[in-house]
Amino acid sequence: MADKSLVMTFLNEEGTKANITLPGVKDNVSQQEVSVVMDTIIAGNIFSSTGGDLITKHSAQVTEKNVTDLVVR
Repeated sequence: MADKSLVMTFLNEEGTKANITLPGVKDNVSQQEVSVVMDTIIAGNIFSSTGGDLITKHSAQVTEKNVTDLVVR
């Protein structure tokens, strides 16, 4: 089973990177959708980091983790 997450990276007021990870991202998420979400997060000023408010977009990526469940008794 593969688990996909969206990792959005922002720069904060100190100029350091801060990540927000959203698990369970859909397979066909577009760059435009991600960009709009990131703009909304910045405009709404709803998250803060140890380096201050998030002020600009840096990057985004979809990561995939493969998980194999094992049966143990």
